[in-house]
Amino acid sequence: KQKRDEMESFVLAETFKYFYLLFAPPRALDFDKIVFTTEAHPLRRTW
Repeated sequence: KQKRDEMESFVLAETFKYFYLLFAPPRALDFDKIVFTTEAHPLRRTW
């Protein structure tokens, strides 16, 4: 099998989202009102 020198774009996108969440100021996001999907997409809590 031929090796490719490629990387999927989501790898960096998701990594940087998680880095932001790790190192952002504590009140950058209200975690009582937002949850994250497994791909680091923020969703507003409605329950």
